[in-house]
Amino acid sequence: MNPIFDKNSETGASLIAGLLLMIAPYRALAQSGPAESPSNIECLERLEIPDYPPLPRTARMQAIQTVNVLLSDQATVQNIESILQGKHPTVEKDFKEGAEKAIKNSRFSKTCGGKTITLVFHYEFRDDPNRASLFAFGPPNHFWIRYGPVYVNPEVSSESRR
Repeated sequence: MNPIFDKNSETGASLIAGLLLMIAPYRALAQSGPAESPSNIECLERLEIPDYPPLPRTARMQAIQTVNVLLSDQATVQNIESILQGKHPTVEKDFKEGAEKAIKNSRFSKTCGGKTITLVFHYEFRDDPNRASLFAFGPPNHFWIRYGPVYVNPEVSSESRR
């Protein structure tokens, strides 16, 4: 589960709302005229953010993944191509599977059938304890997925309870 979108957290909801507000101008531009962005980000209605894969996260590996999503004529996912910058052959499959799962759970505009959407995911490890900084969006199509420090509560010994 992605710690950014914990169902019990208000942070996840506000991040999604913020993302939609940032993408809205691109969608509005696409509806007002023929100009399209090279990334076709205006075709995105709802993006599920991929999880930071467990193995790379544990190893504190960082990566940049470019994902090209070819939509069918009905604007459903027809094909997904993923390129991982920086050679991580042992974990490339983990990043690819995570992105594919998220993209298949995303929603695209019905008017974008046959188009290719380009998304860039930046996976970073952060030492910043501020959980609000674990996700970021950069126009037009860049998304930062960060994993921050995990604090483990020390076990309470039976003597300290007395």
